Amino acid sequence: MTRQTVKDKTHFLVIARGSCAELRTQIYIGMEIGYITSEPGKAWLEETREISKMINGLITSLN
Repeated sequence: MTRQTVKDKTHFLVIARGSCAELRTQIYIGMEIGYITSEPGKAWLEETREISKMINGLITSLN
């Protein structure tokens, strides 16, 4: 990670976590309107949950 301070790294990771949540919202919308089918949509949602957990772990490890 190219951020210098713990505060910068934490801020970067919080933004990344928010972007991951945004992606999850877009997947839900895509599934709701029929653009994304159930099988890949559910897999992608699970992946975003796992990524969020990893980001949370990184944030926790910095504090």
